[in-house]
Amino acid sequence: MMLMYLVAVSGGEIVAKVKEAERNLKDYTARMESKTYKDGKLEYKLYIQKYMRPGYIYMKVIRGANRGGVAVYHPDRKKVRVKKGPIRLWLSPDDRRLRSPVGHRIYESHIPWFVARLNDGAKFLSEGTLFGRKVYILEQPLSPKRNYGAVKAKYWIDAERFLPLMVIDYGPDGSIVRAVKFMDLKINVGLTKEDFKI
Repeated sequence: MMLMYLVAVSGGEIVAKVKEAERNLKDYTARMESKTYKDGKLEYKLYIQKYMRPGYIYMKVIRGANRGGVAVYHPDRKKVRVKKGPIRLWLSPDDRRLRSPVGHRIYESHIPWFVARLNDGAKFLSEGTLFGRKVYILEQPLSPKRNYGAVKAKYWIDAERFLPLMVIDYGPDGSIVRAVKFMDLKINVGLTKEDFKI
């Protein structure tokens, strides 16, 4: 009986709750783990990530290539301020040095961006647990042209806050294109523009 209820409220209804939760999201902080695969090679990075509407993004690498480097996307300027040691630069978000091996830009790695890809085509797969929290697992078809070759994604949605805790994109052969986790997620903590200065 419980499974029938979950199926009845899944898919579109879960997506609707995720969209509502995202609309109420003013800012967040998290440790973001990213695994990107290209030509059989893995790029692993662990970031401190901060996000604030209307699209400020702070990412500091704490493990992986370019450890210690910081990049901040400023939506008003559509530019990225980067810092590595004493060097500070403004760069385009299209600069290949700022993109993942597959091509993802800095503004294609935050929770609102992942939520924007969800639609009524999402299918409920199962319940589970992630980071000690109950989650709903959804599968979302994707356009490979807009998603760097990925044709579908699985979302692990926090059953209480209705925000994604993990997203995995898959290629047409079932291989992983990218896997992202949002750990120690804290929402609506009162970030300001001062938190995005480097």
